[in-house]
Amino acid sequence: MSIQWRTDYAIRLMYETARLGPGRRATVQLLARAGDVPYDFARQIANDLVHGGLLLSRRGPHGGMELARPAEEITILDIFEAVSEPPTMSLCTHADHVCTRKPVCPIHHGVWIELDESIRDELATKTLADAIARGEELAGKES
Repeated sequence: MSIQWRTDYAIRLMYETARLGPGRRATVQLLARAGDVPYDFARQIANDLVHGGLLLSRRGPHGGMELARPAEEITILDIFEAVSEPPTMSLCTHADHVCTRKPVCPIHHGVWIELDESIRDELATKTLADAIARGEELAGKES
């Protein structure tokens, strides 16, 4: 499975927002810089994340982006869904026009569908809070 850059950037933006802590905000520009995300993409993706209910956007001198709910409640699967990328190993599980053999394909029905369900289940267990904890562990190893 290879995720699209858009989803990777969305995960980075969400991670950087979560690192701010509860109720703290930062501009998209600062989040993009911290996550090494091109600013033009970051603006578009942040809009998707707001519409997906994962980020709140505040205007004004003390405005910026903040998490819409606690980091413990936002899963990596939520981020995939907010940017409309299905976590899948095979296009045939999400696009009917890709393969005409789909209705009778033993690989589609015996492998890809089950693998996609496993991927979704795993992504649904990984939260932003988990990523922050792992980031702190990794930072501790660098010291």
